[in-house]
Amino acid sequence: MMNRRVRQFWIPIMVSLGGSMGSLMILQKIIHPSQAPWKHAGVPVMPYFLWAVALPLVGAATGYLSRRTGSSRGAGILATLSPSILMVPVWLFILMASHRPIQWANFFFGASFWIVVPGAALIAGAWPFLRPQDSGFQEPVNTRTKTFWLPAMVSLGSSMIVLAISSAVGSRSFFLSRNLTNHVVYLPWILLLPACGALGAYLSYRAGGLPSVRLAAGMFPAIAMLTLQSLLILTGMIVLAKPALGHALRGLTFGIVIPSAALLLGTLPFLKVRKLGTEPHRS
Repeated sequence: MMNRRVRQFWIPIMVSLGGSMGSLMILQKIIHPSQAPWKHAGVPVMPYFLWAVALPLVGAATGYLSRRTGSSRGAGILATLSPSILMVPVWLFILMASHRPIQWANFFFGASFWIVVPGAALIAGAWPFLRPQDSGFQEPVNTRTKTFWLPAMVSLGSSMIVLAISSAVGSRSFFLSRNLTNHVVYLPWILLLPACGALGAYLSYRAGGLPSVRLAAGMFPAIAMLTLQSLLILTGMIVLAKPALGHALRGLTFGIVIPSAALLLGTLPFLKVRKLGTEPHRS
């Protein structure tokens, strides 16, 4: 009654998400905060430590189910890592929408604990059960996901990682005392954005995406930034100071136009139409 995509992809994802979040909720209910021996800044650490220890079991269950349903290794890895993948946009939103000075040590600690550590624990449990793609396997990830969404997420994620690293470097006292923070943060980010756009466009190119899809995948960080800024302005979370026009134009130039140009520079080499007979197969 279920098609292959549901059996081989979506059900393992639900098992991974449900198992990881359910086990954390159970541990938080069982271990009372007053009984937790380890605390950091007043927050009990023991439930999270036990959760990280239990995650390989969740990963093993997800990997075993993926193997039983005939999923490829790539689909099994994607399903297993779904809890960590879903946390990436949450932390990116925290980074982009925060109105207070970001404590980078705490930010990277939280991102590592909610993304890197769970992902490593889940994949460690699932890896023995993951296998190469079978000859009769039908890929559960559709064409739109392969050619646009996954490359777009890679382009967005890499651009945010570059921004986070340059921001962490620019916040050091050496640059703060010389008023060089903005330059240290912005210039390296702009210089590396072409590589982020090229990465997204290349992945879309390899997956068989059309030139317009490759362009959208490579330019996705600028598209996401424009959408987020428009939403924040419309909802009143960002209020432009007077004179509004001058601030708006400067923000648009440095926040949208220049990053878009940098992304486009890296995307352009992958927009050429393939020669006849060289276009990869698209399901």
